[in-house]
Amino acid sequence: MLAGCCFGLQANTLESNTSRLELNESYPERYTVRKGDTLWDISAHFLKSPWLWPKLWQANQQIANPHLIYPGDVLRLIWVDGQPRLVKDDGTNVATVRLSPRVRTEAAVATIPLSSMLNFVDSHRVMSPAVFGQASYILGDQQGREAMVKGSSVYVRGQLTSGTIYGVYRPQEILTDRFTHAELGQKAALVGTVLAQEQRGYQMTEVQVSSMKQEMRQGDKVLPLTMDGGIAAFYYPRPGPALDQAYILAMGTEGSVTGRHGVVFINKGNADGVRSGDLYAVMKPGPGVYDVNPGSSGRLSYADSAGAYLRTSSRPEQLPAEAVARIMVFKVDEQTSAALVLDSKGLVQTNYSLSNVSDAGFGS
Repeated sequence: MLAGCCFGLQANTLESNTSRLELNESYPERYTVRKGDTLWDISAHFLKSPWLWPKLWQANQQIANPHLIYPGDVLRLIWVDGQPRLVKDDGTNVATVRLSPRVRTEAAVATIPLSSMLNFVDSHRVMSPAVFGQASYILGDQQGREAMVKGSSVYVRGQLTSGTIYGVYRPQEILTDRFTHAELGQKAALVGTVLAQEQRGYQMTEVQVSSMKQEMRQGDKVLPLTMDGGIAAFYYPRPGPALDQAYILAMGTEGSVTGRHGVVFINKGNADGVRSGDLYAVMKPGPGVYDVNPGSSGRLSYADSAGAYLRTSSRPEQLPAEAVARIMVFKVDEQTSAALVLDSKGLVQTNYSLSNVSDAGFGS
């Protein structure tokens, strides 16, 4: 089970391992681990580039038993051969922290907030509109209800595997690339689950409604759940490859904004060389400004509040974009990917562009 795992941090697994560690100007000498912390959060207190954490948490080969960190542990920054190292201070001696894969019942600190991704994987999907259109769907029940009831028997168009739990999805918008105008996929939201029971004639299966997140209706699509193998158990974040015209395509949930630990879709996928673990900066565009007759007699106006004359007679000057968040890709499809907002200093909105995480100047 993913929830019971800690994650190995070996320095040689990171592609940017040769990068020099740069500490934040106001890094703490000591840090007490808090409930809800992740290794990314902790490393971000010390490093300008938190994805270089394997170097900060470098294993001490002289320690036979690997150590785990938990809420309440005190961490201290020391220097070894001129390089910073994070160690656990137990009050008597100092031991370098080494994190290795171990199954534990206690809630040890994880690398990244897995719960946000696990909650997302089956709750929101993007797939080909053609595939979605051919999926099984809810026909109805014996009582003739348009909305199904939890625990009731329902009939589905299609042949399902008896004893298997399926997700019931409602179609949302078709996602289109705003630059190429190509259809990238159809977004769908999970409304509940059903347990397949038995075949009821040609292309019809009786199912039982096992859970509901919202009202389940006739016509809702029935699809296999993707939890098994849906996301990787290990993530080693590293700067992703350069992408042309990459941007936030949609939110993982309803709405057009999200924040820290939210999930977003981007308009790039396997076809563009995107991989799980790739990091990108999210850039908030600068506002447009009309600078009429520059100089002492000039008139300034933001584009959003400019009058009709300015908007029709000239073009605004665009102020520079600013990095507002860092995201990590965790699920890659052919033309789109899902990414987790690791940290942010402002809201992330649809259509915000993506940039190289190393050059974006994101303040930790």
